[in-house]
Amino acid sequence: MFRKIFLFFAIAFPLTLSAQDDMPGSVDEVIKWNFDVTYDCDIATLTITVEQKDGWHIYAQKQPEGAINIPTSFVYSGDKKAFELIGKATESKTEEHVLEGFPERYFSGNKAVFTQKIKIKSEKDFKLKLKYSFMACKTACFPPEEREMEFTIKGVDPSLLPCETDAATDSLSNSGSAAWLAQLAGTCEGFHYTDTFQPAEVKILNANRTDARNFDVSLEIKIDSLFTMYAFDNPKGRKSVFTLADHPMIESKKEMEVKASDPVTIGETKGYKNSVFVKQEFTLNDTTNFPVVNATLDIYLMGCENDFQTVSTINLTYDLATASDNGTRSESDSLWLIFILAFLGGLIALFTPCVFPMIPMTVSFFTKQSKTKAEGLRKAAFYSVSIVLIYVVLGVLVAATLGPTILNDMATNPWINIFFFILFVVFAISFFGAFEITLPSSWVNKADKQADKGGLIGIFFMAFTLALVSFSCTGPIVGSVIVESAQGGIIGPVVAMLGFSLALALPFGLFAAFPGWLNSLPQSGGWLNTVKVTLGFLELAFALKFLSNADLVKQWHLLEREVFLALWIGIFVILAVYLFGKIQFPHDDEVKKLSVGRGLLGIIVTAFVIYLIPGMWGAPLKFISGFPPPLTYAESPYGLHGQAPKLEEGWPESTHPHGHGINTIRDYEDALAYAKKVGKPLLIDFTGWACVNCRRMEESVWAHESVAPLMSDKFIVASLYVDDRADLPADELGQKMSNGKDMKTVGDKWMDMQIVRYQEVTQPMYVILDHNENNLVGKANYQTHGNPESFKAWLENGLTKFEDAGKSLVIKPDFEIAK
Repeated sequence: MFRKIFLFFAIAFPLTLSAQDDMPGSVDEVIKWNFDVTYDCDIATLTITVEQKDGWHIYAQKQPEGAINIPTSFVYSGDKKAFELIGKATESKTEEHVLEGFPERYFSGNKAVFTQKIKIKSEKDFKLKLKYSFMACKTACFPPEEREMEFTIKGVDPSLLPCETDAATDSLSNSGSAAWLAQLAGTCEGFHYTDTFQPAEVKILNANRTDARNFDVSLEIKIDSLFTMYAFDNPKGRKSVFTLADHPMIESKKEMEVKASDPVTIGETKGYKNSVFVKQEFTLNDTTNFPVVNATLDIYLMGCENDFQTVSTINLTYDLATASDNGTRSESDSLWLIFILAFLGGLIALFTPCVFPMIPMTVSFFTKQSKTKAEGLRKAAFYSVSIVLIYVVLGVLVAATLGPTILNDMATNPWINIFFFILFVVFAISFFGAFEITLPSSWVNKADKQADKGGLIGIFFMAFTLALVSFSCTGPIVGSVIVESAQGGIIGPVVAMLGFSLALALPFGLFAAFPGWLNSLPQSGGWLNTVKVTLGFLELAFALKFLSNADLVKQWHLLEREVFLALWIGIFVILAVYLFGKIQFPHDDEVKKLSVGRGLLGIIVTAFVIYLIPGMWGAPLKFISGFPPPLTYAESPYGLHGQAPKLEEGWPESTHPHGHGINTIRDYEDALAYAKKVGKPLLIDFTGWACVNCRRMEESVWAHESVAPLMSDKFIVASLYVDDRADLPADELGQKMSNGKDMKTVGDKWMDMQIVRYQEVTQPMYVILDHNENNLVGKANYQTHGNPESFKAWLENGLTKFEDAGKSLVIKPDFEIAK
């Protein structure tokens, strides 16, 4: 654009100097803009008439190749739910000339007319903003002008819906003539195209591998605004054709998928305006070798001069050996791989704030259960087996009956989180010595009669408590394991849950056996009560995480980052004072002299408190990332004296600054549209307010100096919160989720999208899409890409695939008159 402006003025400036005596004082003296809006049911027609005086003129919207003029352009904005543009603005007749060796196309005479049709989707009146730019020239030129105009568009009258088809249009369509296409193109009077004009071009996109034997090939057809393309499924008369050639290795083909930007239908005739995306899915019978497959394309177009246009058959080639792999598990993935991945997920779950606090409960419980080392080992083994059985049976039954989303619902439900907050506070108070938590008296009586049986019941109850409490954090991981493994039947979930629960059971079995070893030591003394009280402080600190989850999901802003950290600082300050022997709790022995172990632990706690203090003023505190609320959920989200970054003009309303220069858009449709507008790939972030690993990923990986600039400059990020409890807009209510339930909240919408498209329910999960919503490089998550190096490599791979797609072969076919 800047090169064009420079070249234009390099030529126009000498002419301007020689014509200064004839220059009007203002461009408005020779160029006058008039605007008019007319209505036909749910269609508004905006007619823009430009009066050109004394030989002055403006330029056409589309300039010939090599032109340096500034074309006339129109950009519309407003509530996207209220209106939709029907094609591009049409224009009256233009002339093409050559000035100083440069071609130009402009409006001759005393008038230029532009027409834009608008589909009205709102019953209420709404504002439509128009930003238009132009340049006026004669023997001299005015500088380019950019202006704005605002219209009030009337809402459609519900009593007129559905709109009736115009009788004249029906007669044209039914007569079999080509006039209907001319009418679709707008007011065709004055239009013309030359022999070198390009009615359409075809962009060959990459082949994709979606599974072990499943592939798809695709292409995109760009259609000039003066033309309309006959649809592939046009029921009468001519129709365009895309055919994937038969091949010995192609076992079956699915129905072709077509996405048109502006589909049009009049009577029984169908067509496309502007652009259309075509995808053909198929299955190979063997993947030993990947063949090269061929396809053919015939395009039928109609232009404003009432001549049928067709393109000679285009031969297309796709090499499946270079197909992109979308990260779907192949048939070669064995049950062992499912087991290993699930086992790793279980190990990661050990460090979540729902599972980790169960360690002190386990130590406290088995301190009273185990009298000897042998007894401790025996009961620990039963405890481990109980954990495995409960997880396998409970997890598979819940997923089979209620679906995998129930696990995520449990993890993000604010009331369940509040229940666990209360439960952990009660446990903490009990550890402090206020009271003892015991089994019901009926259980105790049975235990007196059958000591072994009663002991096992208590141990089984402890295992069930672990499974129940840990589901709040591990639910999304468990759900994802079940969804992934369930693709092959019930055996997959069983193996997956076995691996997951075994990872939890092994360390907890050791923790269960540990008190037995302690009790076998001579003179254990009162230090065990010190351990119990210390664990009580940890329980109290961890309880705040559950309350924070509820606060984040409901967006109450009662427990923002500063308040959370202040409470933690207070808890650990008192713990340090306790460890140094300055205060005592019930059942504590008097501290006559400070032991080495207690003193060292007190020093560690004091150092931790000092580490937490800068977090009150915006320090990231990466060591505990995921536990406090995110940096943006604070009284001062940008630091003590920081200011919110200003968004550049053009970002959607659903955009939120995330920090480190990264902006996130919280609506998928907004993000996709903006990605197309700026020509960048779309990075989808399936996240959640109560997601611990999401915060860890954002604070440790996104914020890294090698990742943040890449995400900020090269991608458009869509953060979709699956636990967003905001109600869906009224026009989106009534939809069903994939599990048959009503879709009620925004979070329901994003969760269902994640399950249907990507067979996942875990968060965070990331995918990179091109502008046709193709997954470029598979999926990434905290488990597989939880460090800056691997996440950066994944992003760069996606960016390379996107740029390669942008360099895809573009065919500009030669058109000829159809017979």
